[in-house]
Amino acid sequence: MMDNLAMKEIRKKLRPIRKRLRPIEKKIRKNMRFPVRLLNGIELSSGAHFGIIYVGNKENKNYVANLAFGEQYDENFLGEKWLPNILLILKKNTRNYSLIIIDANESLCRLMKRNRDFYIPSWVHGKLDLPLTVSDKSSKNDLRKIRKNNLKFEVTTEKLQFHQFYYDMYLPYMIKRHGNKNKSLQYDELMRYWDSGKCELMLIKKENEYVAGEVILFEKYGPRLLILGIKDGDPHYLKYGTGAACYHFSSHYLQELGYESLHLGGSRPFLNDGVLRFKKKLGLRLVGKTDEGFLFKPLAATAGLRGFFLRNPFIFAHQKELCGAIFIENGEVCTSQKNLTQFSKCFYINGLSNLNIYPLNSNGTKSKTMIGSALANRINVLPAEKKSGLSFE
Repeated sequence: MMDNLAMKEIRKKLRPIRKRLRPIEKKIRKNMRFPVRLLNGIELSSGAHFGIIYVGNKENKNYVANLAFGEQYDENFLGEKWLPNILLILKKNTRNYSLIIIDANESLCRLMKRNRDFYIPSWVHGKLDLPLTVSDKSSKNDLRKIRKNNLKFEVTTEKLQFHQFYYDMYLPYMIKRHGNKNKSLQYDELMRYWDSGKCELMLIKKENEYVAGEVILFEKYGPRLLILGIKDGDPHYLKYGTGAACYHFSSHYLQELGYESLHLGGSRPFLNDGVLRFKKKLGLRLVGKTDEGFLFKPLAATAGLRGFFLRNPFIFAHQKELCGAIFIENGEVCTSQKNLTQFSKCFYINGLSNLNIYPLNSNGTKSKTMIGSALANRINVLPAEKKSGLSFE
């Protein structure tokens, strides 16, 4: 009798604790369920069938699917699954698919990572050192466009102009780029930044027309380009050099205010991505990454996977460093110092620990790789078979 009374008293005392823990339990349960999709299509560069098992959110899935297939592919949504059930699905479908992509928190990805896998952050962060230096031909051409079209800039903190920028430039631009509003920062969220008094709006002007703009957020560690927009989301305005003007004018403006660097926000970690390449030519320096990412788990050395890797060099995380991965057909090209210098010029970004070049044809690695002293700390040449465990020959 006393035991029953004691147990009732214990349960009574535990009731408020269990109530407080219930939301945490629900959150854990929610975070252990993941959407699973089977993607099938023709890989863009090889013209071969390519199958991907994609575990993760729809937004990132759309981006990766576009890299692999463009807009034409088949998708079979299997629903949201518990992690143990996902492992069973993966085991069942490995014969029909050549790549598994798990889009999740870095900690979870690392628990599931093998030595042959790549962990690729969803976004990488970078800065520009000020003053902005213009040296390459493309950047000089951008400046000529800016001068030719007589582009100017204005800086304002007027809320009405911010409102017009959001709905007339930023939102249309994001919809044009991503196909929906999901990637866009919500108006209320941006207004919180704005109302903090730490934001300024820079508008790019062509004659009497505002054609582009960007919001600069002044944070504790320096200024950051928060968002950018083009009038009506119309790419026609980019021909005037408005995109380049946003970066050049903001860097000039912030330098005059006494700042030594400008945070450019996030970029996708694929080295052929247009936005990342544009920032690279301005002098991008990588300074970090998001805690979310893609775990790439190669399954079979198909023509589709081969084409995907050849077409999409990427940045991956190794321990605490960021590295570049470039897949090439034949290791013979690595016997030329000129070719290696060209790889470095095209793909190396300040802040990368090194560039790893993976020849898919291991026969090419039998020839001596010539890496000069100038590139010795920047480039590694490793057989793709040694990294992935797959033979692409």
